[in-house]
Amino acid sequence: MKKRENFAKKLIVGAMAAAMAFGAVEGAGMVTSPARADQEDAGSFDPVYYAALYPDVAAAVGTSPEALYSHYVNFGQKEGRIPYEGATGGESVDGTADTAADTATVTTPVQTTVDIGNGPFWLFTDGEEVDKATFLQEKQRLQQQFDAAGYVHVGWTEQQVQARLLSLKEQYPEGMKVGNCSSGAARITNGLYGDPYDIHVGWVAQGDDDVLMTVDGCVPKRSIASRSVAESSLRIGDEVYIKNSEGLGHVMVVLSRSSDGITVVESNQNSDMKMHWGRFISWAELDACLRYIWHYEY
Repeated sequence: MKKRENFAKKLIVGAMAAAMAFGAVEGAGMVTSPARADQEDAGSFDPVYYAALYPDVAAAVGTSPEALYSHYVNFGQKEGRIPYEGATGGESVDGTADTAADTATVTTPVQTTVDIGNGPFWLFTDGEEVDKATFLQEKQRLQQQFDAAGYVHVGWTEQQVQARLLSLKEQYPEGMKVGNCSSGAARITNGLYGDPYDIHVGWVAQGDDDVLMTVDGCVPKRSIASRSVAESSLRIGDEVYIKNSEGLGHVMVVLSRSSDGITVVESNQNSDMKMHWGRFISWAELDACLRYIWHYEY
């Protein structure tokens, strides 16, 4: 476990688009004041700068000043994002909730029904690709910030966590090759390198080379249950670590659960290096091959 956690800190990988998918989910119904497109004074939110600096945000909420401002007030400020050129991360700006509101607006996520093999679920995304160079720069900045702060999300519901996970499905669809492992080395392809979120999507493993793919940033605080499973002990977003059919360690993330078992999202099932969504695993099957469960603090 110590080796796995140390390696995870060095090679955290994942899908940046999921970050803003959750922002869209949690932002639904929030009432905030919009930014003025002509704001130029120091300390004022700059929507053009914000969209250019954070293409993941623009992909998730659009490029209107109102939507970008709403995102910063509700999420970006807490995440330490930069509201205008020359500002520090998380800085207060004119027109935030601390000042008088101008005009009310509500941010609503795009909703699409997705069938992942065990019933319909909501997918929250706008589906635009994030520029990989910007993605890596943002990953490095956020990773340093989260490592320093010990950042952990709190107050989430399982429905919100599920939506966050499902938001990956459009950018990383069924069958997409997400990793490439060889003896003595491990690397990730297709832009899956580093991510500022906290729910693991799985890992690519061969021998001692383990590469975590995450949906939420730093490796979060978590509790570990060894060889213990029950319907009540698993939550959506928890990691389940098993031995796969080849005897290798394999990590999956719980997408849904029922009285019969769980559905999972995973990569590298049977060493194929590909994404797989919605595989059903009965409680009996899970008991037979379970090694660990990681419970996330949300």
